Amino acid sequence: MLNLLGVKPEDVQNLVRQGQAALDELRAEMACVKESLQAIERILGYEYGRPARGLMGHDPYRLPLIAQVDAGAQPTRVDLAGLLGKLATRGHVVNIGDAKVRIWFVSGAQRVGPYILLPSAAVELSFALEALEVADAGEGPSRVQLLMQ
Repeated sequence: MLNLLGVKPEDVQNLVRQGQAALDELRAEMACVKESLQAIERILGYEYGRPARGLMGHDPYRLPLIAQVDAGAQPTRVDLAGLLGKLATRGHVVNIGDAKVRIWFVSGAQRVGPYILLPSAAVELSFALEALEVADAGEGPSRVQLLMQ
């Protein structure tokens, strides 16, 4: 049948071999590209840190959480993950009162703090945060403003 079309069986076999060789070359190139992208990801991870794969980033279509919390003698817990529907990945905390404030950062079972925030001072956050605890530092009640995304 191939002879009727003017094609020799050897030509078909050569085309198959050439196609296989071209496919092998493409696979090798794709492996190189994949290794290069992994190297770039490692370099960026060393430079900017390595966030967890399951961590949801900021969605610009959702409004940030803006809240004011009174800092009293007992720590007040602000559940950022519950209010935002995800872990807070960036934002800031500002002491808008006239007294020092103690702040604890909570992520999972880890609680870090207290961090003393002076009056009119701000802390910029750029890490995953589940909750924030706020209390006064013994100088009287104060107020903290949160902006979280």
